[in-house]
Amino acid sequence: MDATTEHPAADYRAADATLRLPGYGEVTVLDTVDSTNAWLTDRIRAGGRTPDGAPDAQAPLRAVVTGFQSSGRGRLDRQWVTPPGTAVTFSVACTPVDASGRAWDPQLVPWLTLLMARGVTGAVRDLTGAPAVIKWPNDVLVHERKLCGILASMVLPAAGDGVTPTVVVGAGINVAQTELPVPTATSLRLETAPEREVPTRPEVLAAVLERFAAVLDRVNQDPGRELGPYGAVRGEIEARLGTIGREVSVELPGTDWPLTGTATGLGAAGQLLVRTPDGAIREFSAGDVVHVRPTAPAPRDGRA
Repeated sequence: MDATTEHPAADYRAADATLRLPGYGEVTVLDTVDSTNAWLTDRIRAGGRTPDGAPDAQAPLRAVVTGFQSSGRGRLDRQWVTPPGTAVTFSVACTPVDASGRAWDPQLVPWLTLLMARGVTGAVRDLTGAPAVIKWPNDVLVHERKLCGILASMVLPAAGDGVTPTVVVGAGINVAQTELPVPTATSLRLETAPEREVPTRPEVLAAVLERFAAVLDRVNQDPGRELGPYGAVRGEIEARLGTIGREVSVELPGTDWPLTGTATGLGAAGQLLVRTPDGAIREFSAGDVVHVRPTAPAPRDGRA
């Protein structure tokens, strides 16, 4: 059954078997919700960790998807809304612990946003042939237009209980829209290669969730190795990060003039490294900036 305005999650329910994915204990389907991140955060705070209340390295991931998100928010509390039945809007809860149950180094936790972006770019490329790339810190673009936004939030444990925080990573992917509210946005319907069929929302969701679980499992074997300076997963993310190698304009809170320079790479916690005209290297975390915009066209190798 296709999604409709009256039944915006009908397509997910019709494809229920598709959503029984390795690594996930459950994928909850909702017709409508204010925010998938907020819904999942509320359930975790109400006691939805593992059966014994403690994190487990082997505990399955938990996800929620909605047919329509009415009050979605992006970074810096920007509003994000799409028509019912047209986007893939979901959140995943994960506790960043390695294969032995040890918590990740806290500086590695921000990489979860980029791990999800890697999952989205891989799914989009495989399903549609579109050259999706990551725009630091939390977007996925195709041909310089925004296809997907990602937002992570931390659910802190009760003070002193010794439990590793859970991180909720949410994403919204434009799928079926033929008209977008701004010219800088796009959808899979507009970007799918002519020889391919536009993927359905359940297909997109399953492909992204599978890739996220797989790359998270790889990182959990040794987070410091995989996300360190020469880590394999880190290298895969940097290879799809369209921001690297470009001249960028960095808008900072409380300043009238942007900082300009060349994006050269990522820092230990996933910060953007920018070489300024005087040769200095500046580090910026996602919370430090208002916008990071390229000041020159994308290079010919397909980066955005």
